[in-house]
Amino acid sequence: MLVEKNVPLQACNTFHIVARAHTLVRLRSLLDLQALLANPDWAEAPKFVLGGGSNIVLTGDVKPMVLKVEIMGRRLVRETARAWKTWR
Repeated sequence: MLVEKNVPLQACNTFHIVARAHTLVRLRSLLDLQALLANPDWAEAPKFVLGGGSNIVLTGDVKPMVLKVEIMGRRLVRETARAWKTWR
């Protein structure tokens, strides 16, 4: 987990709107998310979840903690009646 302060968000949205995150947390695994939620200083803080940035229009700086989801996706390999088989 990488925590950064006062981070420009132009590269994080497809319209390249000028805005800053007061706090940006890059989540690269489920363990990062669990650590964030277990931290008493951060668990109750307001949060703004940001994925790929393709369906967001920023209208100014973002004061809530920005959670930049950088967890690599999974792809469906095979589906059965009882399970989904995935590959990372």
